[in-house]
This record gives sequence, C-alpha cells and structure tokens, in this order.
Amino acid sequence: MYRGYTGKILKVDLSTGDVRFWAWPPSWQDQYMGGRGLGARLMLDSAASDVSPLEPANLLYFLTGPITGTLLPGASKFVVVTKSPASGGFCDSYSSGRFALELKYAGLDGMAVTGKAEGPSILVINNQSVRLVPAVEFWGSDTLSTERRLKELYGQDSGVVCIGPAGENLVRFASINSDYYRQAARGGVGAVMGSKNLKAIVVRGNMGVGCADPAGVMELVLEYRDLLLASEVARKRMKYGTPLSLDITNALGMLPTRNFQETHFPEAEGQIDGDGFLKDVVANQSCLGCMVACSKISKTGNGPFAGDVLEGPEYEAFALLGSNLGVSDRATVIRANLVCDELGMDVISAGGVIGFYFECLKKGLVDTGPDEDPETGFGNGEAMLNLLKLIAHKRGVGKILAEGVSGAAEVFGSPTKLLAHHVKGLELPGYDPRGGYGVALSYAVCARGGCHRRAWPPRIELLKNIPADTSDGKAAMVKEMSDENNVFHSLLACDFPFKLAGLGMGHCRRYLKAVTGQDYSEEDLWRTAGRIETAIRLYNLAQGLGRDDDTLPPRFLKEKAPSGPNQGMVIPARSLDEMLDEYYELRGWDSKGIPRAETLAALKLDDYGSFAVSG
Repeated sequence: MYRGYTGKILKVDLSTGDVRFWAWPPSWQDQYMGGRGLGARLMLDSAASDVSPLEPANLLYFLTGPITGTLLPGASKFVVVTKSPASGGFCDSYSSGRFALELKYAGLDGMAVTGKAEGPSILVINNQSVRLVPAVEFWGSDTLSTERRLKELYGQDSGVVCIGPAGENLVRFASINSDYYRQAARGGVGAVMGSKNLKAIVVRGNMGVGCADPAGVMELVLEYRDLLLASEVARKRMKYGTPLSLDITNALGMLPTRNFQETHFPEAEGQIDGDGFLKDVVANQSCLGCMVACSKISKTGNGPFAGDVLEGPEYEAFALLGSNLGVSDRATVIRANLVCDELGMDVISAGGVIGFYFECLKKGLVDTGPDEDPETGFGNGEAMLNLLKLIAHKRGVGKILAEGVSGAAEVFGSPTKLLAHHVKGLELPGYDPRGGYGVALSYAVCARGGCHRRAWPPRIELLKNIPADTSDGKAAMVKEMSDENNVFHSLLACDFPFKLAGLGMGHCRRYLKAVTGQDYSEEDLWRTAGRIETAIRLYNLAQGLGRDDDTLPPRFLKEKAPSGPNQGMVIPARSLDEMLDEYYELRGWDSKGIPRAETLAALKLDDYGSFAVSG
C-alpha cells in the first residue's frame, strides 16, 4: 500500500441500511491511480447491468485521488461518478471543497452509494461511524440554506454535499453542491442523488494524510509558487477569473449567441466580459489550499437585483445564461447564476435548454405556456429567471425542459431536434465548435457528452499558432490533451493551476512519487491514461454508445457561422469522420471505435473484451 491512499471505500446501501468498508485492490493504484481512473475501473464492474440512471440500483460514487488532502496545488477536488441521466453512459463530474479533504481525513478514498432511502435522508459520517438520519425538514430547501444549517448542526469544519429542489425533482441536469457555490454539475449527478432520497452527505474526519516524502512535497509546492508567479496567463486568471475567456471567445467568433445561431455578441463588451465583470468583483476566493484564487466574489450594485452576492459567475454562466440567451445585463446573469446555485442546477445545461426553447418560440415551433411572459424569448432576462424556477420545480413547460434539450425535443417534435444542441444528450458548453476543428473533435469523442473539460484545443492553437480551420494534427492533439487530463483528474488535481503554471506529465510523476512513494515513469503515466480512456469506452459501448454517438449537432455540420470573426466557418461531416478515424487509430480502436483485442491485452483489459461487441 502506497502513502496518499487509505485503501478503503465506504459502501452504503440506502435500501437495506447495510454499511461496509471495502479494501480496494492495491494493484488498481498502479493501473488507475484514483479519481477518474478509479471511477472508470469501478464502473466496469456494473457495465453489463441494464439499470437505468434513476433506478435505486444505480451506483453513485464520490472519489478522491492520491494527492487529495495534501499541500500540493489543486488538491481539494473530488469526482462524482455514475451512470448519467443525460447520456445513459459514463459520467464524471467534479467539484472541490472541504468535503474532499474530510473524506480522506475519515480514512476513505471514496464512497459508493446505492439503493433508495425510505424517506428524505442525510448520510452522516464521522471517521468510521456512519448513520442515516431523517431529512424531512430539509427536503425542499435550497442548497445554500441546507449547507448552512448542516454546518450549524455538525460543525463548521464539516464537509457537506447536498442537492436542491432540482435534484429532488429529478431534473436531468441537477447538480450536487459543495462549499456553497461549487458544483459537481454536469451530467445530472444531482438527479441520481435525488432519486435515492439523499438530500445531503456530511463527513468529518481526523486521520490526516500521510506522504512518502513530506520535504519533497514542500519543495514542489515552493517550485510551483515560483512558476505561478512567473506566468502571465496565471496573473490574468488571478485578476479576472474565468470570465476573461469571454473576451477571447468573442474575439475569435466562438461565443455561443442566441442558441448558437451566431458566434459573436457585441453587447457583451463592457458588460459580461472580463472588464465588465470586474466592476462587480468585491473579493477573491480560492479552493482550499490553492494559490490561484481564480474564483471571484461579485456583488451587484444597482437595479432590481442590487445586493446579490455570489461566488462567480464563471465564464460558462456568462456565456450560456448571457450571450446564448441574448442577455447582456450583468446583474441579471448574476441573479440567474445565483438561482441555479440555490436550486441546484447546471448553468451550462440550463442555459442550453432555455436557448433551445427560445429559438423554438422564435421559429413558431412551440407556444408559450400560461406561466410565461408572452414576450418570452431572446433578450428577456425576466423570462429566463422565471423558466429556471419552472424547470427546477417541474411546473408548466419547465416539466418538459427539465428533461434537457434531447428529451424536450422528443416531446416538442421532430422539427425542434435540429435546434437541440447536444452530444450524447449533454448540452454544449460555451465554445462554438465552428471555432476550430479541434474543439469539434473534442466534443464528439468526449465520453460524457458535449464537454470542453477533457480537451480544450484552443489552448494549444492559440499559444502555438496552429491553424484552427484544419483537421491536420487535431486527432493527435485531442488525444494528448485528453490523456494529460486523465492523469490530472486521477491524481485527483485541479488542472487549472497545473496548466497556469505550465506543469505537465513530468511534474505529475514527481508529485506522485513525493506523495505515494511510487516511481512512475512518464511512459507509465501515458499508458495509464490510455487504459482509463479505453476502460470508459468499454463501459459506454456496453451501454450502446458508439461511433454514431461521436458526432456533432446538425447546425455545426451544415450551417455556416453567419457573421463575426468566423463568418462562413462550418465543420464538414467528412472532415469530422476523417478525424474520428485517426483518433480511433491512435487509441488502438477499430474504425467503429471498438478497442482491438491487442489493445485490450496491452492495457490489461482482456477480461472486458465482451463489451467491445458493438459501436
């Protein structure tokens, strides 16, 4: 057993009340590390099951990594892994905060929750003591008041995750909140938690985290500090936070505008871009133990929402609840973000489904309901705020929109499907894929669906001046970036501080050795990354997700960007197919995206070859 791990996973069956501590195989530490990798291996054991995401038998994992709870940068992350209500496939959704540290301090590398409690419940963990307590008085409460009351009951240093009304009502893009304003948001993990009648988990521990080389850890921390301070990109991130990205995407013609009908939003300038956001920033905030403090506390100063305080918004909120809905009023976006946090909903999917609905209204494909403003549509911030509440409580048209763009389009009818922008059921983030072939491929192949957090090619294209409007080299780029993130997300480290300071695989190797004592080579880490991605591919194949699902919404394959810096840009289906072929080949998968037998053998995944039968 290496240091940095506890070797234990808590297993809780809410239906039976059974609680046990499972010693997971030490060999998995070498092969999968932790975090995302451990989640991939655990999910393989249930890959043959046909359980639906919101059935009690669906497993919900909360996992840490080997560096969680140490002094290393970005070491307060945890990942939620489950079968996704959005895609029906693999879902990994990340958050940060004291919950991650307290899990480790309680002697746990993670926990697995299955079954369904008889009534609304809270799981309370204190070191090795585990109990389920009634939560009737909390059911229906927003996430912020829930966490506040639980910390009053169990201690301010407790780690808390909880859901809001959206999770209770099984909205397919409900989030799990932690540290008030941080969310494991993507893929509907909050709905899975709600389906189990689990309002919250509270955890406390006092066992600490051991490191193989404490002095080496401190040396790496100080080295990181110096690299961070020398980075111009890091200094800008520390000043503006992620909203600075809106300046870039707007300038490049990648900013989703009015449900991705356009790629440029002039009204953003000075309002919801980096400089506009700074007008409302009142303080900086960081994740526990992080030097970057890229999160910002904002407070609106005037208008009907004067006095609203929020940690955020992040770039994605300004993009999806702002430009994507034609809303440029910063205070309205801040209020919308706050409403999503309180109700427990993913801002990306919420903005995506409302943008879809607004375009359907504009084109006369659906009608407004009795609970809506007759002027509902792009630019109407009041209508957006009303719809967010209808969605979370599944009232009126909100009951349909709560199914996400894919589910809502099924209800509204075939003509609306062309306006429902998703990959594998997951709504797209704030980067129009017509901005670059690399972005297009990264969305198409992402295991959890439309997502920029596994690979973001513009980071390379911008810094190294590689043309975005060509497929050349993009398959190799996306694979390398995805594999690098596989290692970051298995350590489990936040990749933001790593990338801002220019850290790479060599640094990951040193981090692992200082904490665990295990001396990985860089080649070992790249191989581990490939094993993790192929394991997840096997899981998705077993759920019926294959090459046909590795694609883009029709708009991006057929409609040229109508204006802005990328006017005329489109992603030809032929080019996407060619990139897929190349990407699969680099992965050791066949032309259908099915891992070859020799690949499985090389990655020690032979036992799961039966899942590689259809794509």
